[in-house]
Amino acid sequence: MGLLFVGGVLFVNGLWLLGNGADEDVAVFNFLTGLITFLIVLWWGFGGDASEGTPFNAAGTMLFSFTYLWIGANAYRGVEDQRSFGWYCAFVALTAIPTGYLVLLTGDLGLAILWWVWAVLWAAFFVLLGLERAEYTGPVGWFTAAVGVLTAVAGYLMAAGFWPWP
Repeated sequence: MGLLFVGGVLFVNGLWLLGNGADEDVAVFNFLTGLITFLIVLWWGFGGDASEGTPFNAAGTMLFSFTYLWIGANAYRGVEDQRSFGWYCAFVALTAIPTGYLVLLTGDLGLAILWWVWAVLWAAFFVLLGLERAEYTGPVGWFTAAVGVLTAVAGYLMAAGFWPWP
């Protein structure tokens, strides 16, 4: 379920980067997705035997949960200077690379690929926002929307029980 919402918010955020959508509307969807993924993090981190997640799953998901909460706050407040958020994105990108490898070791090739795609996307956010390279806004917006579709499809397949990997 979390990845379905993450895919949706990435798609909307990509369109927003392309100039489609109001800051306040984007803020609402980012806050909702951040809250949903944060609740998942809490369940995985502290849910006991009923949770299939692990503290490792919780830590990785928290990287993205915080991303959406931060985007929501910045969009709501109309923050122009996003350099600090951009540097946070560099941290996420660097963390996602070895995470993809560790996920690959579990046999989940699809999720490992998703982690590496997210690493590239968050690296692109770093370039766009942390390094203030606004000339890449269009390509990053389209890439964000495409990764959103990919993530939503993966989340849907996982939630429906059709994900082909363990």
